[in-house]
Amino acid sequence: MLDIPLFAERQWLLRHWWPLLLLPTLLIPLLLWLVPAHGTPPPWWIFALAGLALCLVAGLVLDVRLDTAGAHYRLRPLQWRWRHIAWAEVAHAYLRRYDPLGEYGGWGIKGTTQNRAYNIANDEGLQLELRDGRRVLLGTQRPAELIQALATLPLQP
Repeated sequence: MLDIPLFAERQWLLRHWWPLLLLPTLLIPLLLWLVPAHGTPPPWWIFALAGLALCLVAGLVLDVRLDTAGAHYRLRPLQWRWRHIAWAEVAHAYLRRYDPLGEYGGWGIKGTTQNRAYNIANDEGLQLELRDGRRVLLGTQRPAELIQALATLPLQP
């Protein structure tokens, strides 16, 4: 069970311009159906899969919670269950600026098992350096509130 959060954030990947990416996957099959073409048009299911993939990506939601027990996070619809890192496992926790494309190859769940990032947008996040050497980065769009929450947490040196 989760404690009362000192910090909670829900980030949506869906932006106002996402329909512009979905539009071609709907218009191209319609045009191929309406306009007679030389040869056979691509199967309709290719465009349906592309539209479904875009909807899945557009529907990504990152939930991050910090409470006295630890850091909790999930990236839906890829992770429905909360992941948990207890503060006793954390050697260092701090806010940092990073390069999502350069360091991790993009947004979403990126990186290796030793250096993983969970991010949706922006270039700031909570860097957790664990006592076993692993690193977990949780992206944030509210860095000022995150810094205030970190100041109240029971982190052990």
